[in-house]
Amino acid sequence: MAKLFNAFFFKLRKDLSFRITLFIGIGLAILISLILLGIELIVNGTLGSSHRLLTGETMLTNSLSPVANFGIAIPVNLITFTVLEFSQGTIRNKIIAGYSKFKIYVSLYLFGLIFSLALLSIYVGLCTAIGSIYGGFNPYGSGFTSFGSFTPTYLWRLVLTTFISYLFIVSFTVFFSTLFRQIGGAIPVVIVVLFFFYFVAMIASTLTLGGEPENEFKTVINILKFVDPLFAPCGNVAELNGESFILVIDDLSLIGNIVSNLVYASIFFILGLFIFKKRDVK
Repeated sequence: MAKLFNAFFFKLRKDLSFRITLFIGIGLAILISLILLGIELIVNGTLGSSHRLLTGETMLTNSLSPVANFGIAIPVNLITFTVLEFSQGTIRNKIIAGYSKFKIYVSLYLFGLIFSLALLSIYVGLCTAIGSIYGGFNPYGSGFTSFGSFTPTYLWRLVLTTFISYLFIVSFTVFFSTLFRQIGGAIPVVIVVLFFFYFVAMIASTLTLGGEPENEFKTVINILKFVDPLFAPCGNVAELNGESFILVIDDLSLIGNIVSNLVYASIFFILGLFIFKKRDVK
């Protein structure tokens, strides 16, 4: 396994798609910062206010979505990276070299996780740094969201649940990359399913924006917290705090995020391993 890891890191340093994606992330972080700065200057100039849009907390929350902005580029590039392992004969060479299919598939998942979290960490870190340098970092700020303001608890839970979500995203992506072994076949399926979970979370969470959801919706929402692996990081659940709303990721959402992502990740990992062991590698 150590040799497989060494080979992966060597290939990652040389991989063109990883470099291109990294540069795209850097460019996108700068572009979004300039857009927010432009909106801030226009709005403040028109209204005569001094509200900051380009801040560390705004850029942090904006950059963490698994299926928006740079987030959707990560599974797409992971598909490309994984499929090329098959089309370029790398997987076949590993089998010939004596590595078991179990170790190879485990390495595919672990490499995919490292690949994805590395890109995400660099992008999120850069966005947060740019925003913090210009507008500071206020864990109680509101950014440009109309749903409510932030809290330190919400921010660290948002970061945690987003990173946990990649346990499922990577497992799901590697599964379909291994199943189709074609970039054109895997990308639409992965994107459609991720957006489905995203929109379910967004639509369901809007039921809470007026405060406590109705009884008939509360049970459904609580179930979704354990069924939708992207509910916690993609939903905008707000609670009334005095006369204003604050965004929250409650304990049930946090637990549901951990449980659902571990379950989904395990299911697709086992299915992928089973199919990979049964199918021939050409």
